[in-house]
Amino acid sequence: MLRAVLVLILCLLAGGCQSPVQHQTGPPVPLRLAYSTQHDCALVHIAVARGFFRDEGLKVEAHSFGYGKEALQAVLEGKADLATVAQTPVAFAALQGQKLSVLASIFTSNNNHAIIADRKSGVLRPGDLKGRRIGFTPGTTTHMFLSSFLIANGMSIEDVVPVPLTPELMRDSLLSGRVDAVCTWSPNERLIARSLAGRDVIFEDPYIYTETFVIAGQTTYVAGNQEAARRLLRALVHAEEFASAHPGEAQAIVASTSKLPPPVLEECWGKSARKVSLDHALLIALEDETRWAGKLGLAREAGMPNYLEYIDPRPLLSVKPEAVEQQVLKSDLRP
Repeated sequence: MLRAVLVLILCLLAGGCQSPVQHQTGPPVPLRLAYSTQHDCALVHIAVARGFFRDEGLKVEAHSFGYGKEALQAVLEGKADLATVAQTPVAFAALQGQKLSVLASIFTSNNNHAIIADRKSGVLRPGDLKGRRIGFTPGTTTHMFLSSFLIANGMSIEDVVPVPLTPELMRDSLLSGRVDAVCTWSPNERLIARSLAGRDVIFEDPYIYTETFVIAGQTTYVAGNQEAARRLLRALVHAEEFASAHPGEAQAIVASTSKLPPPVLEECWGKSARKVSLDHALLIALEDETRWAGKLGLAREAGMPNYLEYIDPRPLLSVKPEAVEQQVLKSDLRP
């Protein structure tokens, strides 16, 4: 009897603090999910690998993209139902009149961006960036971080020569001398640094910008598919619990699916949080980026959208109500 009790205790300890997965019955609910291959989408990678979507009765048709802006574009073009995307493309879409609904954030980091230069270009200090050619990806978080970093160092975007680049072109553009520096996200900047063989100069600042990755879809889809949204979020909550209880195994999954060297992922992992939530900071970030876009004339319509109308908290309220802050609730949803 004592042996049986000990076995039971060990089994409970091995399970960590994870909530039991409730396997859904009935026919699976179809969902087309566009997601980034970056580590920002760790919870999605884990949910796929561990079968949490399947356990929640979802038949996920997965479409992977190099970064979130591409994933959101798939939703806007009707090729996907939901996307994982950072707040910057969401703000630009809102300014272009797109009606989106954000279900939850799944990743936050205040140290996921950097500007990297080659010492051969003569860039050694932030002030050396003035007048230089700097690669960035328009309409993404790299655009916002570059602008914020320059302002924090007494410059503006007008003081440099911005060079639009897709993430996959940044390494070769820097090595060939086409640009003097690039603004990119982790782990891309760490992989580029490895290619520079000790000539890299990296500028970071954890106090000027916080990236938030969210799940978003067109408002008409989200409003008409609340059950699919609930099942998706439940699967991601299980992924969050798994990552917390088994960080080593979770990192191994993400390193494999995102094709990253484990040491590189491990470095990024500790500088970010992977939680399913909806908080007031997201609203502030969307409004800040809208003001920034308007000031630089990056959008035709620079009026401030009511971002409460761009958040649908109902699915998360039914799945993880403690993760929804009161400030993101419309008045008719507040208790």
